[in-house]
Amino acid sequence: MVYPNNYRLLGVAAALAVVALTGCSSSGGGAGGGTSIAFVAGKTGDPFYITMKCGASAEAKKLGYAFSATGSADWSVPEQVDAVNSVAANRPSGVLISPVDPNSLAAPVKTLQSAGAKVAVVDTSLTDGSLGVTHISSNNLQGGQKAADTMAQLLGTTGEIVVLTPDLTTTTTNARIQGFKQQLAAKYPGLTIDDVRQVGDTAQGAASAVGDELSAHPGVTGIFTANSQTGEGVGTGLKNAGKQGRIKVVSFDAGPAQVQALQSGSVDALISQDPYGIGQQAVDQLGNAIGKKPVTATIQTDLASITRDNLKDPATARFLYKADCTS
Repeated sequence: MVYPNNYRLLGVAAALAVVALTGCSSSGGGAGGGTSIAFVAGKTGDPFYITMKCGASAEAKKLGYAFSATGSADWSVPEQVDAVNSVAANRPSGVLISPVDPNSLAAPVKTLQSAGAKVAVVDTSLTDGSLGVTHISSNNLQGGQKAADTMAQLLGTTGEIVVLTPDLTTTTTNARIQGFKQQLAAKYPGLTIDDVRQVGDTAQGAASAVGDELSAHPGVTGIFTANSQTGEGVGTGLKNAGKQGRIKVVSFDAGPAQVQALQSGSVDALISQDPYGIGQQAVDQLGNAIGKKPVTATIQTDLASITRDNLKDPATARFLYKADCTS
């Protein structure tokens, strides 16, 4: 993406606003001493990252570490770079960061490490895998495979599918699409993909794209959306096209809006991650690195396929995202 110069100024203002709105602290002595942990989210208002922040904050409090949180208000390289620079100025002991771009965030992460911070790369990844002491994310390839299995349960042995994704640069969504394609090809050859469409990271973009895809591919029977924002817009798009309930939808993530869409019938299944657990484990691994204890370099967390049938199952509860840390 190319950003105008004045966008960087907007990014600075947004980043400072995010610090004020989302920063929190839980300091204490004991095991943590003077240890401080900072979280730099990919998109601060997204329930996925809110839930990750909740897990990280709770674990930091448990271990006696000071904790703060910031990040991009939008999925924006300039905003996140400015947020990282702000964090680096405070010289934290450890930082968990979800990079919004696999290349552009490499230099800021190097700056953090040069200043002495241990870095956990969470959710998304960097092209330079040597950066960060630990890398923790959902098994997104497996998530895409689960989405394909779930779609096959909904459609049967034949059908035409459209895939909606925010972009083709984000590592997590790319892995989900790859897993989805691989599983269809290996197990469900009668289910074909008509198109993989970039719609931007907004519900509005996804809603608009649905109408275009149905016009271009009138035989579509299923839609797979690769993240929460695209999933939020599909129901609106199908309703506008008079197709809600007639086309099966499998969407990633399980924030409050996604769960409501599932309950209302706008989507038929959610592939959910464990962001709370990612936050917890990142703080644990950073604590190990700071304390010169063994660190697990790569951790992949579980996912779940959630339908209206198992939504109330107690085992599903940990895969439902939070709107805030008090809920």
